[in-house]
Amino acid sequence: MAGLSSANCTFSYGASAVSGLVSASVSLEQSTIDITNISTGPRAYILGQRGGTISLDVFYDQGDAGVAAMETACNSGSAASAFTLVLSTGMQYAGSAYVTAFTPTAATNEAMRCSITLQITGAVTIT
Repeated sequence: MAGLSSANCTFSYGASAVSGLVSASVSLEQSTIDITNISTGPRAYILGQRGGTISLDVFYDQGDAGVAAMETACNSGSAASAFTLVLSTGMQYAGSAYVTAFTPTAATNEAMRCSITLQITGAVTIT
């Protein structure tokens, strides 16, 4: 199986693109509910609610409109905003999310970066 290139992936939050994207991941979860009856033996489950998170690693640049928008959203407790992650294949994840963590990091002999976590709210559209 051939691997897929991650070159040219893009992420935007609200109306602002993030130009210094280093890595991005989307984690979609489907919970289960235990409906095992004491007399049935093996466990039984039904599907519960879905949810998800987005993790980003970006170069920290307050002049980058996307980075600045997410830092402001995290600091102010702003309402959820639209996000779009477009992969190099053209596949796209889109929905709404809250910025729940914004962590700038400085290290010797490295460009400043920040890790950003977003909590998805509502449905995610995958196209």
